[in-house]
Order: sequence, then C-alpha cells, then structure tokens
Amino acid sequence: MAPIEIHPVRLGIANAYLVRQDGTILVDTGEPGSEEAILDAAESLGIAPGDIRLILLTHGHGDHAGSACALRKMTGAKVAIHRDDAGKLRNGHQGPLRATCITGRVLGLLFNTEKKARYPPLEPDILITDTLDLRDYGIDGTVIPTPGHTPGSVSVILDNGEAIVGDLIFPSVPSEKPCMPFWADTPHEVKKSIGTIRARRLQKVYTGHGGPFTGEEIEKMR
Repeated sequence: MAPIEIHPVRLGIANAYLVRQDGTILVDTGEPGSEEAILDAAESLGIAPGDIRLILLTHGHGDHAGSACALRKMTGAKVAIHRDDAGKLRNGHQGPLRATCITGRVLGLLFNTEKKARYPPLEPDILITDTLDLRDYGIDGTVIPTPGHTPGSVSVILDNGEAIVGDLIFPSVPSEKPCMPFWADTPHEVKKSIGTIRARRLQKVYTGHGGPFTGEEIEKMR
C-alpha cells in the first residue's frame, strides 16, 4: 500500500484530519459551518468530496461532530461514531462539559453553553462497539475505544506509528505541552486510556486541539 498521509485541517481552535493512503477518510468535522473549509483543504490536496469514504467522529461534542451532517450530504461518506456517543449525534446535543481543572472551569463559561452544545443532528451509519478496521476504507489502521473525555471517545491507531486521539489529550495553557483534557466525564478513564496510548509506543500523536505531540512528549505527561 501507499504511505499513510495525515493532513491536519485547522478549524479555529479545533482540528480535523484528512487521512489518505489507498483511500481517504476524514477524522472529525469541526463546529457547524466548517464543511467548506474542510472541503477546500481536501481540494488543495487533490481530494474530491466523493473520494472521502468515511467520516469518523472521535466523540460527540459539537466542535468535532458539528459539520458531520453537512459533510455526509456533500461527500456521500458514511459517518461512524462509538455507540456510547451516538445519542449525542442523534440528538444534536453534546451535553454538559465537566471541568477537570481551573482552566476548564474558566473556559466553560464560553464553551459550556446551550448554544455551543447544539449542532445539526444525524443518525450515524456505523456504530463502533469495540474496534473498527480501517483497511476496508483503504487505510492501514484501527479505531479503538479510549473513553474518559466522553463515554464513546475513540482514537485512530495507524500502522505507521502515528495516532489521532481526539480530546483524550489537550495542550496545556500556556506551555502547550500535552496534558489531561480540560473536561472529562470520567477522569479516571482518561488516565487509563492515556496509558493505552502510551503502551503503543507511538512516534507522533495528533490531537483535537493543538499538537501534534511526539511519543516522547506523551511519555513525559504527568
């Protein structure tokens, strides 16, 4: 197979990722209204809307799933999410953000609002229950559960030693070193999931905000 390419799409504070090998998938979709920016980024890489075979959501928060409905219509790609976050997507509502630190409490004044919580609802095409093999979509990699930030958070583990982990890991403020997410439904599960990522001995880890980080930086996380 061809080499794996990971192309970050910076959408304000959040990141989406176009992953290309023998096929192309999109990981996360940004807030509502991000679809044109994502498709413009794809076009700059020579990727047509119809080339995107799968839209994978790392979790059901609006800054990651907000444009999934529009992008499914524009690409024809199937949308996949873990079953434990599927309710968020179906309802178009991310639910409350539970702060894990003072930064999360302060930023929650902006992001933990009803307006931010809502986004266009969508019935997912694929419910992930355990793992999802991405070889069916032309990518050497696997989607694995990494719960904690939300119950249905997942990460993409690629065979080239890289990963996309959504909001499992955040950039700290102001150092931008990797740290625990500012919000998590179950912080102890976050720590277990970070341990799962560490055990993979990855070379590079791409995150939903900021990043990427080296495997060595992830190892040094407190």
